[in-house]
Amino acid sequence: MAMTGKVQSYIQDIHRAQARGDLPKSAPINKRAWETAQGLEANFFQTMLGSMFEGVQGEGPMGGADNASQTWRGMLVENYAGAMSKAGGIGLTTQIYRDMLRIKERPSHAYSPTGQSNP
Repeated sequence: MAMTGKVQSYIQDIHRAQARGDLPKSAPINKRAWETAQGLEANFFQTMLGSMFEGVQGEGPMGGADNASQTWRGMLVENYAGAMSKAGGIGLTTQIYRDMLRIKERPSHAYSPTGQSNP
């Protein structure tokens, strides 16, 4: 069965992070967790880029106060943020991914007859 380009991409991203030492060599490959971590980093970039363009006014595609310019600007910022995250970002994806895997491996808080949760 051949893997799609997107699947190969996230596997390659994880292997690169392992090679750099950002992730342990034994870290499992979890597509859903990786994509979620990438999405959270993209959201961070979107918030940062969005605030950079809040005060921009004037002519052109990034200026103007009409609804079309504001909508276009929002979509542009969203795409920039996604591209920045997929290109490696600032390392948040690997940190979030590592933390997600660590949390997933923790035992769940089970009910205790004393009313206390088990850590």
